[in-house]
Amino acid sequence: MPELQERPKDNGVAKHVRLRNKGQITIPNEILEQLELTANTNLKVTVVDGRIVLVPMIEIAKDQAWYWTETWQQDEKEAQQEIDKGQTSGPLAVEDALAWLDEEE
Repeated sequence: MPELQERPKDNGVAKHVRLRNKGQITIPNEILEQLELTANTNLKVTVVDGRIVLVPMIEIAKDQAWYWTETWQQDEKEAQQEIDKGQTSGPLAVEDALAWLDEEE
C-alpha cells in the first residue's frame, strides 16, 4: 500500500455538521471544493486540544516516499539555496565528471 503524506494546509471555512450513526459526518461541498477533495480521499484524524482535526493526505508510491522524508527535503532546500547563491556549477559532460571523480581519489 502506498505511503501517505499530509497535503499543504489551507485557511478554511467553518461549517457545522451533525455526527451520524457509526461516527459519520458529511463534509460540506464548499469545503470539499476548496480543498479539492473527492470520494476516497484519505484523511488523517487526530484530536488536538479537544478538537477533532481532519487533515487531507496525499498518496505517495512507496518507491517515491524517500524523496518526501524530512532529511531529504532539508537537503533539497540547502541545495536550492546554494543554487540561488550561485555556489554551484552547471552540469558536467560525462568525460569531465569522470575526470573529476578520478581527481578525488
